[in-house]
Amino acid sequence: MAYVEHANIFVLDAEETINFLTTAIPSWSIRGQGKMDWFGEEVRWFHVGNNDSYIAVQEGGEGQVQNWKEKWTGVKHIGIVVSDLESLVSRLSEAGYPVDHAGAQHPYRRNVYIFDSNNIQYEFIEYYSDKPEEKNDYSM
Repeated sequence: MAYVEHANIFVLDAEETINFLTTAIPSWSIRGQGKMDWFGEEVRWFHVGNNDSYIAVQEGGEGQVQNWKEKWTGVKHIGIVVSDLESLVSRLSEAGYPVDHAGAQHPYRRNVYIFDSNNIQYEFIEYYSDKPEEKNDYSM
């Protein structure tokens, strides 16, 4: 079996990203944290998630994430599956994180894209089927 355990992101403000992630997914928490030497500079790091997967958040990033519509090389968004997309959208909207845009219409899934204040884009997906041939149907 293989699965993605974590993604590592460098941000300007770790607390902002932690707030975004734990508002989006209240069952997630900081499962580990510390400081490390990043090529001569001390940076703080946090693992935010659950026992099986997490986002590794490192603080001390420089510059801004580029516009996701441009063709730069790098990660465009992080996709996270949730069981109740409507509740997630409501929680994030109330916390000041509106939906940027929705994904294409599909009978077996719904997805939205939301930015945190570090300008990192997240895709949140709710599947309406457990059948791989339905939820992974790309012909629509």
